[in-house]
Amino acid sequence: MTAHPISENAGHWWLVSGKWRRLHAIPGQVITRQQMRDSIDENRPLLARAACGMRRRWWMPGLFSRLGRRRCTPCCTALGIPPGYGTPANEADLNRKDQTQ
Repeated sequence: MTAHPISENAGHWWLVSGKWRRLHAIPGQVITRQQMRDSIDENRPLLARAACGMRRRWWMPGLFSRLGRRRCTPCCTALGIPPGYGTPANEADLNRKDQTQ
């Protein structure tokens, strides 16, 4: 359960901006893990362009935001994944759990 750029997340960070209404996909190569750690430690946003084209200051969302916020539909369309709630990795993990029960 992560917002990090792993294959289950289409290689993107899933971050929020402004009022934290949507999770947006930020290409993994744009922000290094060290930059993200520094941003979290210093409580400062990172400037980047999302898959949907929005250029904003982005924050790492908290656990419940990663699970419950809706993904940006234009970001999902750009990545070729279905829109939904939470990061794609979390949604895939939940879908697997539903199928095994």
